[in-house]
Amino acid sequence: MNKRIALKFVLLTIVGLVGTVSAMAQTTGLQFFAVAPCRTLDTRGAPLRQGGQRDVAIRGTCGVPTSAKAVSLNVTITGATTVSFLTLWPSGTGRPNVSTINFSQNDPSLANGAIVPLSTSANDLSIFNCCGDVDVLLDVTGYFQ
Repeated sequence: MNKRIALKFVLLTIVGLVGTVSAMAQTTGLQFFAVAPCRTLDTRGAPLRQGGQRDVAIRGTCGVPTSAKAVSLNVTITGATTVSFLTLWPSGTGRPNVSTINFSQNDPSLANGAIVPLSTSANDLSIFNCCGDVDVLLDVTGYFQ
């Protein structure tokens, strides 16, 4: 295959993927609004314990309106005492069987981006820590409404 044909194939594939993602975003009816990164949770000094869950209010802070349906976050861990994972999900609903971030005690700090739907209750989202103790930082980077 010559280079021109290969390049055309790659470009057509990228254009097709972008079009698909754009169409998917339009069918949800939600729009993304970026905000300056803003810390909504810092558990340093009061770590999330093994099997622990913490509920967090997001709407009405950091520029996130009360009408927001989901939030874009940076989830950071530090000071983990063992191998573990965190799960974030809308408060008041069943905890999903997926992790938002996986880590070990060898990670001095580790971050992951996540988009989490918000609950309709006063506490917008819940955080669960599987094992050991860990400090958690949540930074809001945007919201959907």
